[in-house]
Amino acid sequence: MKIKDQSVALGDSWTPDIARKIDVPMEGRFTGEVTFDGTNYKFFQHQRAGLEIFSSNLWWDKAERSVDDYIVSQITLTADDFATPRGVHVGSTREEMNNAYGIGQVDNDSGEQWITYALGKKALSFEIKGGNVVKITMNYDNGSSE
Repeated sequence: MKIKDQSVALGDSWTPDIARKIDVPMEGRFTGEVTFDGTNYKFFQHQRAGLEIFSSNLWWDKAERSVDDYIVSQITLTADDFATPRGVHVGSTREEMNNAYGIGQVDNDSGEQWITYALGKKALSFEIKGGNVVKITMNYDNGSSE
């Protein structure tokens, strides 16, 4: 994901340098603990208009990192000035998204339509309204249905 000419991806270390370059606060708002693979991990939300980043200490115990080492665990875009590596952005048409990513898993939930593409433990999801992308989320799948 390109944000202000800075590449940000799931699993990247969450550092003051990255936070400064993409113009979000380094210190986030604690949003709770989420269970992945039977272990609870802490999640923090960092945001500005059109952009939410969640950092977490996800898998610190399995990756031989410190409990205080945080990684980018979710990226949510709601502004059209950010794009996925394949050029899809808020405002793109469903056809443009399908051309870039193919046909994804469609979910209709509470009046919202989401199209998701899974790659291992990572998921790229697009919310569609009126034939256009209105929200893009990249996150890890914790294996539980919410």
